[in-house]
Amino acid sequence: MNKKQPFFFLFSSPLIYSYITLFYLLLTTTTVCSIEQKFVDCEAKTCGNQSISYPFYIIGLQHSYCGYPGFGITCNNTIGFPILNLSNTEYIIEEIFYQNHSFRVSNVVFSRSNTNKGCLSPTQNLTFPHNMFYLAPNQSEVKLFFGCDSTKLPRELQRNTIGCSEENKTSSVVALYDDDKNASLVSKNCRDEVINTRVENVVKGGIEESLRNGFRLNWIASDCNECNSTGGRCGFDKDVYNFKCYCTDRVHSAKCDTGLSLLIPLCDFFISVYNFLSNLVCVSYFFSCFSY
Repeated sequence: MNKKQPFFFLFSSPLIYSYITLFYLLLTTTTVCSIEQKFVDCEAKTCGNQSISYPFYIIGLQHSYCGYPGFGITCNNTIGFPILNLSNTEYIIEEIFYQNHSFRVSNVVFSRSNTNKGCLSPTQNLTFPHNMFYLAPNQSEVKLFFGCDSTKLPRELQRNTIGCSEENKTSSVVALYDDDKNASLVSKNCRDEVINTRVENVVKGGIEESLRNGFRLNWIASDCNECNSTGGRCGFDKDVYNFKCYCTDRVHSAKCDTGLSLLIPLCDFFISVYNFLSNLVCVSYFFSCFSY
């Protein structure tokens, strides 16, 4: 028996001609199905339990063109949350509400993950670029008094002590709402700086819990809804300083061609079939060698 017979038998089989025809059609289709690289690059990434996408982007993990200028954040694997830098201070992004363009942040020093054993270091007063973020409604201002001697305060005010000062662990940090009439009394017993921050009004519990919960900001960036609704992924081209919609076929200015975006599930199907048939031919050839 000719040892090459199984090989010739396989390629003389009517079945293999069907395979070859299918391969040609699938190869042609999958070539058409090539996807715009920026669409692939700007897939949402996860940091902790947060899904990060436009207008935010994770520095070092996502390209800057996947987000809006100034919205770069970092992913802190130690505490498992994304971090935004405001006023040279790290804020944890607790929640992102993409539908209404807002997010909730809290100062890292008030986090339960703070490793300073309850001692707080002074942070800068909260400021942010007005062309990027602004405070959402229902927020209250809080004053943080550092370097306080809490033993000289009335008992009802001692409950507002939220920890010790990192710079002097024998002194305390006292938090008061901005409209608290006791602010002048506390100020007399605190020798270090006073820091202003914000908290959301909806929190139940004391002022310390409000500080842990943080406050909500709205963002100002090009709207992404139309691009998203047509199957695209949003981004920003800094060279022309303009919003872009990254679609499966190419980069568009505002939205995708919905007809082309519907091809992606079909392309995925064709590629799967192509891979399956490739494996099937290999298996068929292997067994045909043993049948002769």
